[in-house]
Amino acid sequence: MTTTTKTNKYSYVKVIQGNFGHGWEDVSTYDKQDYHLVKNDLKEYRLSNTGAYRVVNRRVLNKQ
Repeated sequence: MTTTTKTNKYSYVKVIQGNFGHGWEDVSTYDKQDYHLVKNDLKEYRLSNTGAYRVVNRRVLNKQ
């Protein structure tokens, strides 16, 4: 008898996006668990660059 383990088809990542006048563009991508790293990098982007920044959650397909 063989046993199979169910793998998740999708995983979730956090993406920092910047708007520089031409729409939202991805700047950096992080694993979902790296919340503190995302928070610190977002703060650094906002202090050192011009434009608006936001964090979005994105569902991505896992490679099988």
